Amino acid sequence: MTLPDAVRVLSAVDPTAVDGLVGDAPVVAIGENNHGIREFGELRDRLVRYLVRERGFGVVGLESGFAEGALVDEWVRGSGTPWDDVARDGFTFRAGDHPEMRTLLEGLREYRSADSTVRFAGLDLPGSGGSPEPALRRLRDLVPDVVDRALEATAAYAAANNGLAPGRWSALDAATQDAATTALARVLLGVEALRRPPEDARHLALGALRLDEQLREFGVLFAPDPPARVVSSRDVYMAESARRLRASGEKVVLLLHNGHAQRVPFAFLPGVSAPSAGTLLAETFGDDYVVLGITAVGGSTTGLALDDGARHGIVLSTDALPEPAPDSVEQAVVDAGLGAEPVLLDLRAARGATGPASIRHATTHIPVDVAAGYDAVFCLPTQSVSAAADAG
Repeated sequence: MTLPDAVRVLSAVDPTAVDGLVGDAPVVAIGENNHGIREFGELRDRLVRYLVRERGFGVVGLESGFAEGALVDEWVRGSGTPWDDVARDGFTFRAGDHPEMRTLLEGLREYRSADSTVRFAGLDLPGSGGSPEPALRRLRDLVPDVVDRALEATAAYAAANNGLAPGRWSALDAATQDAATTALARVLLGVEALRRPPEDARHLALGALRLDEQLREFGVLFAPDPPARVVSSRDVYMAESARRLRASGEKVVLLLHNGHAQRVPFAFLPGVSAPSAGTLLAETFGDDYVVLGITAVGGSTTGLALDDGARHGIVLSTDALPEPAPDSVEQAVVDAGLGAEPVLLDLRAARGATGPASIRHATTHIPVDVAAGYDAVFCLPTQSVSAAADAG
């Protein structure tokens, strides 16, 4: 696999290399090929600090629960909540377990102490996509009766994450499924009927309802003959979260998996795709949305197993990476003789040219026209699992 001639190779070590890529764009997504990777966390930390301190970005949004993220924002603003409590309760999918995340947020906290206005926000569905409870609990004082009914109606499927909840949801009869959806819709309607609802209330209620809809979508996705184009309510919600953050007038940097950030639909299964959050944001913002992917030639990656008794229902482990796929951007970097050093590939001028057609996704590769999906891609020589993640 060869890189198109139009690709510019930049230094991946100096954060100022992104200046020409970011320009005046108010929304920048920084991806990663898997979560819990030490080198990716360190690179994101450098990039976020640069964008906040030197380029005026005022909000950092993370692929983690919106409902839970309020606790993290309070910590960034100087709350005395112990970090261990923030790591446990302020994130989903164990995103707070990794030392690189703490380092990044400590940097934001220190910056705020100098009278800055930087904010943190989660973007994602509540309860690691498995339970609406974190969002509903924050709404209980506003509409207690309908929230209590929604908690009761969704208890039959609520689980620690989005790997466990779909099986519970699919085991329910249609009447029970519909009753849960109706109860969550009534929470949203109840919030909208309030005379002066708190700023976040509607988005919290919407997150609970989108989670329920995502479980229905899993049934379509994993049916024997799924349609070629499906919907991911999770991506719809993350895009809505990002738009909402941008509506504040602040410039926003988003930290997402590559697949959620990319500008084109994500391939769930062969022949089956859904618009990613990045697809929706690119439709809204056009060139004002910039996507920087991150991947690596080799090393190890985070594996996981589902365990309802573990934090967020996930036990983490370490998996060796296979060799790069022949059509991948990683293999193209190797074939260009660039695999021994970190590089930043500016892909914008290469759109429409024949080039890499896949990128790493955990232990596999996902088909994507890389130049169409990303404005640029960081490719590192190696990646390794974060020490905290490796401890399980």
